[in-house]
Amino acid sequence: MKAGTLPEPLPLRSTTETTRPLGARPAAGTTPQRVLLVDDSRSIRTLLKIYLMARNFEFLEAESAEEGLKVSEAEPVDLVLTDFHMDGMNGADFAAQIRASANPRLAKVPILMMTGDPNVAEVRALGQKAGISAFVRKPVSCAQLMTLVDTILPLPRK
Repeated sequence: MKAGTLPEPLPLRSTTETTRPLGARPAAGTTPQRVLLVDDSRSIRTLLKIYLMARNFEFLEAESAEEGLKVSEAEPVDLVLTDFHMDGMNGADFAAQIRASANPRLAKVPILMMTGDPNVAEVRALGQKAGISAFVRKPVSCAQLMTLVDTILPLPRK
């Protein structure tokens, strides 16, 4: 996405479709799901929050994988979105640490890893070996992100 452009709107869907609308909101009275955004770029974390607003999430943020581990151990999370390239620990190593957690809920949390790396196949393979749930190449569109999130994280029940 170029600087100064707005995120693309969500595509319109027919109300007669049997699948859940893209970016469907949870039922009223449900507790919002919590998403941990791990990226060393504040602007990327902000863009991800804008894209994910349709799901009425609560957001936790970390500027590094190391900080993300501390946050995920201290706070319950329902989904983790992480960049691959960060100073210090990369996203695949971060995902492997999450999967190795002694906390069974955290060890099973869905993890979506993103990268702008030109060597997509290698990064995807590292992520899959680490146990990620989904992978996407940057730049990611709003529709693409919401489709992946809706696939790996079901809406909460009342």
